[in-house]
Amino acid sequence: MFRIRQIHSAHSPQDQMALAAVMGIYEKAFPHYVQYTATIAELLKFSSKNDFDVVLLVAEGDKERILGFTLSFYFPRLKYAYLDYVASDPSRSPRGYGVALYERNREVLREAGCKGLFMDVPPDDVELLREPFRLKTNQRRMAFYERLGARPIVGTKYESVTHKANQGYFTYLVFDDLGTPKPLSAANLKKCVARILRIKGDLLPTDVQVKTILDSITDDPVRMREPRYPSRETTPMRARQALSKLDLVLTDETHQIHHLVEKGYVERPARVRFILKGLEGFNVNRHKVKRFGEKHITEVHSHALFEFLKRAEKELAPGELVYPNVFPIRRPDRIPKTWEMKAGYYCIDTFTPVTANAYKAARHAVDAALTGAESTLKGAAHTYVLCRPPGHHAESRVFGGFCYFNNAAIAAHYLSRHGRVAFIDIDHHHGNGSQEIFYKRNDVYFVSIHGHPRVAYPYFAGYSDERGEGAGKGFNRNFPLYPGTDDDAYLKTLNEALGILRRFKPDYFVVSLGLDIMAGDPTGAFTLTTQGMQRIGALLRGMNVPTLVVQEGGYTLRNLRVGATAFFTGLLSPAAAA
Repeated sequence: MFRIRQIHSAHSPQDQMALAAVMGIYEKAFPHYVQYTATIAELLKFSSKNDFDVVLLVAEGDKERILGFTLSFYFPRLKYAYLDYVASDPSRSPRGYGVALYERNREVLREAGCKGLFMDVPPDDVELLREPFRLKTNQRRMAFYERLGARPIVGTKYESVTHKANQGYFTYLVFDDLGTPKPLSAANLKKCVARILRIKGDLLPTDVQVKTILDSITDDPVRMREPRYPSRETTPMRARQALSKLDLVLTDETHQIHHLVEKGYVERPARVRFILKGLEGFNVNRHKVKRFGEKHITEVHSHALFEFLKRAEKELAPGELVYPNVFPIRRPDRIPKTWEMKAGYYCIDTFTPVTANAYKAARHAVDAALTGAESTLKGAAHTYVLCRPPGHHAESRVFGGFCYFNNAAIAAHYLSRHGRVAFIDIDHHHGNGSQEIFYKRNDVYFVSIHGHPRVAYPYFAGYSDERGEGAGKGFNRNFPLYPGTDDDAYLKTLNEALGILRRFKPDYFVVSLGLDIMAGDPTGAFTLTTQGMQRIGALLRGMNVPTLVVQEGGYTLRNLRVGATAFFTGLLSPAAAA
């Protein structure tokens, strides 16, 4: 797991170490321009004398290890920003940190009132290259930004004038409107270009090269280059209405109260917004979340855990949070006496905090899952519960992994009163909570396909020899997979898992859906594509029993959008086939 946080100063030892790591990553990622580290070091003094704000975001992994960074300059007077660098440690295997950092950088800037983000990107046109062998690399880089919503500005001389900042290595000025509807004006572009060139090359508006560029900006509004790289969308908007109906249970604004901005929490409200974008155009029947009693939670989770989380509303002030940092041996006679110290007793990790709003948001997610289960009982063929926080890491007595109550497990338990339940978890991380809850039961058959616990969270559960206990022996199966698992390898495993569940002859089917199995998710290590996600949906439809899908993980916003489109296209297609 990882988090993204903003560094506001260089005063604390922790931030000084982070800055040193940022410089190290920069020198490894850009060895041809290491002299710029001196400029970065000066900028990172966060001087109040500047008329711009330095926005430095770092992705931190275990033991506060820096995995990547973005460095941007925000001009408060202009309401625009410039992305100087985005980089991840090139000595580590690609894990989507660059995308996650870019997406978080966009959010930070929007929250500050920014109207758009500029960046210099090496050209993907061979006639502008001094080193033509870099063309394919530049094309991949430009495709990366285009798919994130940024495109080159055209109709100016920005990319064809040599000056001190580019030293003859031309770049396109690329612009991301951050989702704002108002187009970029020529006047604002001129102001931003002048300010960018002053920072990057100490150039003045009166310099000949700068004046040449500024005079060439005549289009108003400014024109962007048409998209050049094909979208990986799997289903056109116009074709989605032809698919089967999807019953959708969406948590209302309650989920947004669980938002930890300053701590770099990747399980954030934007996840819901992007999944909803992926569902645009589908034939959807929406259900309002109903309120269910506490007994549905305490039938699955211990009263002690329930009361601990509920009490946080009284113990903590708005904005206050408790991160577990002491983990006592779990003996009934050794439960810590103080409420704060109980956090470690009831939690399995150090990155899932308790807040005054955690219980309320988690309780609402449970109600959403139960509303979905009720829809399934009433005859809906496919019901999707889009909720947060997720739940599959929450066990009967402990929480963790961004999860507080186990939404999908509570729904599966609710359905089990009415028939046999097949339950599959296809999140990248093992559903340790769901496994533990049903480990001694034979009315719910639980299967999980996930990253191998030797290398993936939660590390202590999800091995293939875990088959259940007592009455549940033989009703639990795990399929741990190693990093690099692609579409074909995953689908082969899924076929085997579904064969097991079909032999169980279930009446209902529950799916814990994690979109972190897609390539580029910073918390996962698989390489599934949108085509793979569509085939997964098609295979799951083949179970031919009422299906309840409950949202779990997935932390790259673009993947959430295109992954949701692909998965539900497969699940809802009448002629679905793997």
